[in-house]
Amino acid sequence: MKTLAEACEYADHILEAARQNPSLILNKFNSTAKWKSIHQKLLDLFLEESTKETTDKLLPMTHLLDKLVAKERLNCLIVNLYPGNEGYSLMLKGRNGGNSETLRLPYEESEMLRYIDNEELPPILIDLLEKCQTNLFYSGCVIVEVRDYRRVSASGSGYDAHHVLLKPSTQSIICDVNALTADSNRWTQDDRTELEAKIVLATSEPLCLDPDITVAILANKLHHQKHKLNTVPMKRSVQRFSQMAVNRRRRFAAGSAPPKLRLFNFITRRKNAAKSTSSVNLNIGKSVVDMWKHPEVDLKSPENVDVFKYAKMLEKPSSLPENTQVKVQ
Repeated sequence: MKTLAEACEYADHILEAARQNPSLILNKFNSTAKWKSIHQKLLDLFLEESTKETTDKLLPMTHLLDKLVAKERLNCLIVNLYPGNEGYSLMLKGRNGGNSETLRLPYEESEMLRYIDNEELPPILIDLLEKCQTNLFYSGCVIVEVRDYRRVSASGSGYDAHHVLLKPSTQSIICDVNALTADSNRWTQDDRTELEAKIVLATSEPLCLDPDITVAILANKLHHQKHKLNTVPMKRSVQRFSQMAVNRRRRFAAGSAPPKLRLFNFITRRKNAAKSTSSVNLNIGKSVVDMWKHPEVDLKSPENVDVFKYAKMLEKPSSLPENTQVKVQ
């Protein structure tokens, strides 16, 4: 019985050996059958790329799905991500090479994007994909080409593209079973259960039932390495800068404050009005002549002034008894 420390050390040894020479460990999983699943093709491509030598420090065993799609020209479901509030859309390729694009959905309706982010097949798309003119299913999986028009690729195209493999989930398998057994008169409950078991067996990846604790440690290490940047705190941090968060902040900024915060709303408007006013120009203007610096004027007081020329003598009012009102204009 291995101890936990020995199992961890053996798991690290297996990972290091697989990193240095993957063919020694993965050759036993290589299949010589004519028909190969999408997972077996990815494994063969991984072994093929691991034998290549590169001059730079980049590993050649990366972007395997992109290389497989370009090598075998596999059919893909296209998802277009547009900048700003333009939203996203789905695109299907026809037999004649033309593309049919669906209506653009706002980023607030993010259910489809969450399925793609989790690498799961959306149940709401199964009917649409089955009615498509081209076959999009490979071993029960669907390849999605995500075209991000918000970013420009280094190749000079107007978008940055990458591929995602959507695998069947429990919900999609239940939808498949319900679609196949729509005629309930011919299918019993045992038949449905057996059909669901066969679909799960045909679409699932190889399962290791070794009770060794090293298997669990390897699975945990690989899962942690794959989802290192896909944690809940990381998602919350990224969602702060998403288009939905930007639209929400814009709506809050444009809306008025609650009735209890009228003073805050008034102060905010005053601040915005003060910022919008033009700033004072402190630049020195052109040199001008000061009109007050003319030659001094002689303002001496005259020696004699004819007072009666400028003054007017008023007659003395007549004497009236006391408490009599006098009208003065």
